[in-house]
Amino acid sequence: MENDYVSAVQLYAKRMTDAVERYVVPALPSRRGDDLGGQWERDGWYTALEQAFLDALAAATGSEESMRAVITLFADRVNAFNAGQFHKILRAAYGVDVFKSEPALGPISTVWEAENLRLIKSIPTQYVEGLQSKVVAAVQRGETVASLTKQVRESYDVPKKRAELIARDQIGKLNGQLTEYRQRNVGVDEYRWRGVLDARERDEHVGREGDKFRWDSPPADGNPGQPIRCRCWAEPVLPNLDDLDALIVH
Repeated sequence: MENDYVSAVQLYAKRMTDAVERYVVPALPSRRGDDLGGQWERDGWYTALEQAFLDALAAATGSEESMRAVITLFADRVNAFNAGQFHKILRAAYGVDVFKSEPALGPISTVWEAENLRLIKSIPTQYVEGLQSKVVAAVQRGETVASLTKQVRESYDVPKKRAELIARDQIGKLNGQLTEYRQRNVGVDEYRWRGVLDARERDEHVGREGDKFRWDSPPADGNPGQPIRCRCWAEPVLPNLDDLDALIVH
């Protein structure tokens, strides 16, 4: 699921690099071949280049409805996965199904979807602003058209990597938020920190493995899933069945 979301967000990022290839690369100063001297100051190269970047940005962003639909789809998938895992843990612990109404699920998803849309929409803008500054500086240094083109095309991984970072981080955050809500909603106040325990995991998170925390008193960087790209999860410290604030279904 996480990899699917990464792929979906990266497709949005690829629209930006495709637009740069279409609009910006042909607009790179080329009338004098590899000689980018002061001629371009007289020929208005900056205005032409700026317009090319604006055209690329407009072509890449377009309507946000399709991206919004993708975000909503994955919010639903994460919610379904989280609910399934949570009820599996409860059934294993108590031998019965445990249910309670979850009125805050809608607001949690709404906020998450809005934040995702904001972050994803920032990918093209941040990329274009950074790339345009680099290209303008390179032109002013007198670099060749071949060098300019190479630099532009070598930048195509930048929005792709940012898309991956956003997608993976946001999936983890939503899963963590839903876990916290579902546990606290049935009266679970504490959890044990659990992690993937591979080479990518932060040393401080490895050091927390198995430690007990209260939801309302998290570590300095937050509960599992809150730190950027955190893949850890909260194992509930379950109360006695009689103390559980939920509906028991036999």
